[in-house]
Amino acid sequence: MRPIDLAQLEYDGNSPRTFVEDFAFFTKTGYLYAGEDCFIMAKPIERKREHYVFDKDAVFEHPDSWFVYLASGENPLHRFLALAPFKTKWVCWHRRTDDQLRYYLWETYERKVKKWEAHT
Repeated sequence: MRPIDLAQLEYDGNSPRTFVEDFAFFTKTGYLYAGEDCFIMAKPIERKREHYVFDKDAVFEHPDSWFVYLASGENPLHRFLALAPFKTKWVCWHRRTDDQLRYYLWETYERKVKKWEAHT
């Protein structure tokens, strides 16, 4: 199954938005990668203003964090290291079960991803 198809499977009746809505939102306000290897929706944000992450009118003039909203496919978190247009101080994401953003320093994220990859 293609990574974009796997990403679409994450959406169900409990999702706050549809896949198409999020696809359009991240295409317009963030970053989207759709390849044969992985699919990633991410957005550069300011950590102190994280509550505006889904506000279509919010402008993050001094982003210090990458918010990786959805990633699927073959090692998407590792691939993001190469695909991110620029590094930030932080990388964050949330789990499917809650909306709490978990922040990691870029260097810590990079180290964890390489460690995860070594175990797969």
